[in-house]
Amino acid sequence: MRLILADTAPESIAVWKFQFLSRPEVEIRQEHVFDTAADAILLPGNSFGFLDSGLALEASERFGWDLQEELRRVIRADFSGELLVGQAIGVRLPSIPYLVVYAPTWRTPRKLENTLNVYLAVRGAFIVLAKWAGSPWPDNPGSHHGGPSLAVPMLGVKEGGLDPRISTRQTRYAYELSTGQRGLGDRNLTKQVRRERKLLQIPALGQDDDEDSGRQSQPV
Repeated sequence: MRLILADTAPESIAVWKFQFLSRPEVEIRQEHVFDTAADAILLPGNSFGFLDSGLALEASERFGWDLQEELRRVIRADFSGELLVGQAIGVRLPSIPYLVVYAPTWRTPRKLENTLNVYLAVRGAFIVLAKWAGSPWPDNPGSHHGGPSLAVPMLGVKEGGLDPRISTRQTRYAYELSTGQRGLGDRNLTKQVRRERKLLQIPALGQDDDEDSGRQSQPV
């Protein structure tokens, strides 16, 4: 699976380039995520599929309100009306040129400090992408070189008030975990607690997040 980071804000690009310095396979593009050529895009939102603010509202305005109706239909039918943070769903509509992976970053709008919601949302999106790539759907991207691509915007920063460095750290962790570049760490709860604390902190300048290998990224 491939990760594309797409955002129009120069600040987002700068943070991404630094934090993903040791992951050159990750593409970073200064463009709107809806204009990015990718197999799928991550659309953040709330647990109930209401596309009424932020990037979700932009999606409705660009692609039509059929997107909200389909999201809410799937959430009602398959998740008893509420998609929890950490879960995600993939939706295809004829009017949209890619798979929309809807992943809530909050149950209802709130500040995201001291939460792992960005990590959970990106992880949930990659789980959906992996299942899609292995599905028998006629348009599945499993045969693409390098696997299917997921475009992800900067998450949780504007409305959620999250520091972009923390958001990026959580995005990177989810990517590395989902692509097998980092161990699950599920045999040791103490290690999971330590990782969780790191994901809530602003990374120190020049420090890599990979506690398993002890690698350090170089400052830009």
